[in-house]
Amino acid sequence: MAQPLLILLGCCTCVVLLIPVLMFLLTFIYRWSCVLCGLPKPGVTVAAGIMFVSWVAFVLAVSLLRAAVHAACDAARLPPWEASIITFLLALPIDLLISAGVEAGLMGVRFGKGVEVWYTQRLIHLAIVVAIVLAASVVYLIQQFV
Repeated sequence: MAQPLLILLGCCTCVVLLIPVLMFLLTFIYRWSCVLCGLPKPGVTVAAGIMFVSWVAFVLAVSLLRAAVHAACDAARLPPWEASIITFLLALPIDLLISAGVEAGLMGVRFGKGVEVWYTQRLIHLAIVVAIVLAASVVYLIQQFV
C-alpha cells in the first residue's frame, strides 16, 4: 500500500524540482532570442516577468478560444479531436500577437521586433525538440540492432 504512495510522492517531488530548471531554460532562451535579434539583453527578473505576463495572457486567450471552438464544433457536429486541432492552429497566431505585444509594451521596442523575438524563440524551441527526438531515435535504433 505504501509503494504507490511513495512513487506518487517521488513523482511530485521531481515535478516541483524541475519547475526552476524549466523557468531558467525558458528565461535563458528568451534572453538569448533578444540578443540574437539585436535587442539589449534584459535582466533575469525582467525576462521572467515578461515570460509570465505573456503566459498568463496566452492561457486566458486560449481558454476562451477553446470554449468558442468547441461550442462551434459541437453545433456543427464535428468530432472533438477536430476542435482540438483547430484550437491548436488558431492558438499560434494568438501567441504571436500576445507575445509580440507584451514584448513591445514592456521592453519599449517596436512590434516588429517583438515578432522577430517570438520567431527566434520558437525556432530555438523547435531545435531543442528536434535534438531530443533525434537522440531518442538514435538510442532506439541502437537498441534494435544490438
